[in-house]
Amino acid sequence: MELHFQRHTTVPPYTRDLTSQDQFKWSADFEVPAIGEDIVIRLNGIGRAKVVGYATHGGYLGVMCVPYNPPAWWIRQNGPASAQNAAQAYGAEISPAPQAQTP
Repeated sequence: MELHFQRHTTVPPYTRDLTSQDQFKWSADFEVPAIGEDIVIRLNGIGRAKVVGYATHGGYLGVMCVPYNPPAWWIRQNGPASAQNAAQAYGAEISPAPQAQTP
C-alpha cells in the first residue's frame, strides 16, 4: 500500500476499518461518491463541490473535488477552482450534497 499522495481515476480497494494497515481507509459512514456527484466540503466552509477523481495519502482514501463557489481565501491560497486544481477531501470532511428539488 502506497502511503504517499497518489491520484486514482477509479476507487481503489478500501475499508471503513480505521485500524487497518493493509488497505486504504474511508473515513465516512456513507459510500465513496462517484465521479460527477456533488458533495459538500464541510471543512472551513468550502461548500458544494463536484467529485472529479480520487486520491490516497497516508493510508486514507479521499475524493478530488472542484468547489463551485470557494471562499476568497481558498482562491488566494490555491488559485481558481478547476479540475486541474482540484482539492482533496476525506470522508470525515464531506457529506453527500442534498439533491436539487425539481418543481
